[in-house]
Amino acid sequence: MKIALTGATGFLGQHLLKALLGKGHKVNALIRSPNKLPPELRAHPALTLFQGDLQSDFHNALSGWAKDTDCVIHLAGLIKARTLAEFMAINAEGARQIAQAAQTAKVSRFILLSSIAARQPELSGYSASKYAGELAVKQAYTYGKLAIIRAPAIFGPNDMATRPIFSMLKKGLLPVAGGEWKNINLSMTYVNDLTRDIVGNAVNGAYDDRIVSPSTISKMSWEDFAAFASQALERPVRILPIPIFIMKPVAAITSVSSRAFGVGHLTLGKLREFRYPDWTSADEIDNPTPMIEALRITAASYKKD
Repeated sequence: MKIALTGATGFLGQHLLKALLGKGHKVNALIRSPNKLPPELRAHPALTLFQGDLQSDFHNALSGWAKDTDCVIHLAGLIKARTLAEFMAINAEGARQIAQAAQTAKVSRFILLSSIAARQPELSGYSASKYAGELAVKQAYTYGKLAIIRAPAIFGPNDMATRPIFSMLKKGLLPVAGGEWKNINLSMTYVNDLTRDIVGNAVNGAYDDRIVSPSTISKMSWEDFAAFASQALERPVRILPIPIFIMKPVAAITSVSSRAFGVGHLTLGKLREFRYPDWTSADEIDNPTPMIEALRITAASYKKD
């Protein structure tokens, strides 16, 4: 197929781009900074780059990006922003514009990478913007088949977002938000499993007109995760509950610094996401990578930790 892709320079995007090209697909990639792609990917004969972003020069970049393609895969988005308005500008309005481009170009399939957090849009600016992005795409794209992938937490080699967690695991600690942490259940997805699932199922129509959360492990407690990590790293991993009376003031301060300076990740909204009790999935990927092996490979990729 010929596929129009956004977010190709990101963590998941680079893995997915390699997988698509490896399966013989041709890819039009909308990229803000082409130099962020490894040279071997930039030079691939089946890859065409379109420089642009989801705001400033969007319309010019899209003039040929979606034309004559069979499928649009929209990955690009923000996981961190100063304000709700910044989240909405990219995760909702940006998604709408991508969907409008697919509609105009009469692309027969649209795959939106959302987040499992969209199940609870009231928790944070991020979760609200991902849910709004789903609604925006549904409104703007009606020509063909739509698949929405509400991805659980994604991890894998050299992912900078999860690196701090693995740094703590290598020290034998797993910090969690205190309080009811024993009642929290979550799902997780290893990046290689997710890319295989997107290429093998979503691109081929298995998820048309569905909302799915493909997972490597569909239900796991923090105690389960600590046990998996202990086996993967071959050392004891102890859960370290951090009291909520400590975390809430820290998150409140971070919320202010994030809004003012773009510094910090643990905002009050993110803390509400961490404390939500049910991030499980009903959609386990076929033949997933064993969790211990996936954690071992990921931990080994952070060589300097």
